[in-house]
Amino acid sequence: MAWPFGKKSATAEPKPKAKTAEVVVYERKKDTAQKDLIEDKSHLEKKSFLDAMALLSDD
Repeated sequence: MAWPFGKKSATAEPKPKAKTAEVVVYERKKDTAQKDLIEDKSHLEKKSFLDAMALLSDD
């Protein structure tokens, strides 16, 4: 017994063109504000810090 339905041929779809990725280049600004914040040791001289350290010390 033969199959009554014929096989359909698939149509060839055109290949999509390869997308090129856009490259984004960022520049970092020379900013010393963050470095100044890190190097700032003025909090070590505040009374609240000194009191807290006195509570935590073993002396």
